[in-house]
Amino acid sequence: MKKILSLAAVATMALTANAAKSPYQDKNYKDWGKLKLVNNQLSSSTGDPVQLKGWSTFSLHYGEVQGCLGAGQWSAMKTYGANVVRLAMYIDEANSYLNNPSKFKELVKTSIAECKDLDMYVLVDWHVLETNGHSGNPNDHLNEAKDFFGEISKYCKDNGYDHVLYELCNEPTCGWANIKTYAESVIPVITANQPDAIIVVGTDQWCQKIMEPVSNPIKSDYKKNVMYSFHYYSCSHYSLLGDFRNAQKNIPVFVSEWSAVKFDGNGPFCSSNADQMIAACDNIDVAPQVVSWCIWNWGKKNEASSFYTGTCAPGNESQYKGDNGAVYGDYVRELMAGEVRDVELPETGPFTTINVIPTTSAVNAWHWDYYDLGGEGVAYHDGNGGAWAKDDSMKIVGYANEGEEVDVFSLAQKMQWLDKSCPWSKVENGKVTWFDDAISTGNNWKDGDGKSTYKSLNGGRTYSGTDGSARPDEGVDLSGCNAANTDYANSGYCNLGWVEEGEWINYTVKVAKPGYYKIAAVVGGGYKALGNEISIVSDRGNLLRNPSSLTNDMAVNAFGFDKASCSADVKPWDCWMMKDAKSGRAKEVYCAFGEAGTQGITIRFAGDAGDVGPLTFEFIKDIDPADPVLKPAEVSEAKASEYFTIYPNPTSGEFTVALAEDVEATVEVVNVAGQVVASQKIEGTGTINKALAAGVYSVVVKSNGAVKTQKLIVK
Repeated sequence: MKKILSLAAVATMALTANAAKSPYQDKNYKDWGKLKLVNNQLSSSTGDPVQLKGWSTFSLHYGEVQGCLGAGQWSAMKTYGANVVRLAMYIDEANSYLNNPSKFKELVKTSIAECKDLDMYVLVDWHVLETNGHSGNPNDHLNEAKDFFGEISKYCKDNGYDHVLYELCNEPTCGWANIKTYAESVIPVITANQPDAIIVVGTDQWCQKIMEPVSNPIKSDYKKNVMYSFHYYSCSHYSLLGDFRNAQKNIPVFVSEWSAVKFDGNGPFCSSNADQMIAACDNIDVAPQVVSWCIWNWGKKNEASSFYTGTCAPGNESQYKGDNGAVYGDYVRELMAGEVRDVELPETGPFTTINVIPTTSAVNAWHWDYYDLGGEGVAYHDGNGGAWAKDDSMKIVGYANEGEEVDVFSLAQKMQWLDKSCPWSKVENGKVTWFDDAISTGNNWKDGDGKSTYKSLNGGRTYSGTDGSARPDEGVDLSGCNAANTDYANSGYCNLGWVEEGEWINYTVKVAKPGYYKIAAVVGGGYKALGNEISIVSDRGNLLRNPSSLTNDMAVNAFGFDKASCSADVKPWDCWMMKDAKSGRAKEVYCAFGEAGTQGITIRFAGDAGDVGPLTFEFIKDIDPADPVLKPAEVSEAKASEYFTIYPNPTSGEFTVALAEDVEATVEVVNVAGQVVASQKIEGTGTINKALAAGVYSVVVKSNGAVKTQKLIVK
């Protein structure tokens, strides 16, 4: 039996600086050349993964940046280890860009030339921000943006500058549909001058809703150009890391602004939360992409996020200290120097018991509590948005109700800027701390290490499962479901209790055979029948299907149920009925599985799905050969290393491919022109002996309908 790492244990993970250096240290334009996207990975001109890291300036128009701009300052950044400068150009504040476009265009052009001379990259930022009465909608100044990016990209074209990346909108707050429209209007202005330019598009809600472009990306015409921006302030945004890690599996991501403090630039300094983000940028199993980042800010403003105090000069680095005694300036210098943050990750993978499909009886219906191991942000994302009281600007100011649910790991403990305790916790020096030791341990609300349990931190709530599956120290919102008056009555099943928009849960399932499976569920009388709140996806995309259009993977992307209707004399907790899943006019919804065996799925929620008990999956018919789930699934090179290894690499000729499992596969060697220069079938392990010219090749392994690719270097 696998050890289950409790949420309390995860919350006390050791996060320390490691003496090891990043393989992307001390790299610059001269080393990498013109950047490009290889699938989702920002890469060098030769196709190797790249990690840009540097500072964002404070706004180019503020007094706080005087003495902090120019060639000498960019050179100082490089001395610390930076290879990119983000030019944060506010556009609609007093005395900023719109008041004097020609002045700021020349400043940006001069900075671009200065960075070229230093072999550094530049990220040119059009700094949209919802402040001082501005809307946060970049479309308000669409024509001005086109003019600016058109002139700057032409300047770069005319001077042969290909070290510049473009950030179209800093922190928009106008909805992804509006941002997408804006981006698709501005991108052609840039690509007309630089067809292969790397363009970073801001995401909604201050660059926090990074998952929205996963399902609705910029149109494919610009796939080779577009990355998506994520912003992270470690004391405020810890709960967003799960979405960030998941986005890395699907789209190219750039952390164009982050800091180890609060979102307003002030303290405290939350280094452990920052370490988690940096680890996610460095290509770990749960976040398979090397992600570039710019830290806020290279400036001297009197706030915790500023790297300098007084003047922007060596010796004036910030001495601001965090709760653990760490010095902010030293911490940032360590990151720029390439020190790898050694983050102890929770055990990941399937739970000890997995769901089996089809469900043939009350014994094996869907167990919501059989979700994967890994905790918040890895196995699931638990938002708990209803627990928080917010002001008019949507800033969290406290807890809504003392009895409200709060997942202390993902939010309360890590959101160190809250000044009110959650149920059964306390606050010391402005930081949410563990369970009050003055309360008796006789209530069994502490784990074996004396840490408070999920039950204790949620006002005494808990749930039960089957076969010892209850997991009270983790934060998926489940409660007991007696499923009264159904075939599943009193069988130990769980019910979705407090699910809300944006949450998701990962499951490992075992499917008997490929095919279409009809979805139904035991639904309670308290269910809110939205009809479009639950989706099921995998690495093959959307798995839901309309029975009348089985091969169309866009016809149905979410489902819901009719709620149970019981007589007035039936108690709410005893009101349960079997209901078929439905979506719009589709009275039935199928789930498509293209292969048999153990596989992963993700269940996402677009709304309140409470009072949904065990699901059932009934086999209906074999899979249609034209169904998109049967298309090969592309696997990133970083992730491909889990499936097969190549050695030696580099090689002077002969090399071996070893699969992680003893299965049959086709191995192809592809040159940079896309030509297959060698092909061979192997089983488990195989050696390829082919006279290859020196250069870079792709080794493509095709097995079980999936395609995995790694790079091979021939000397």
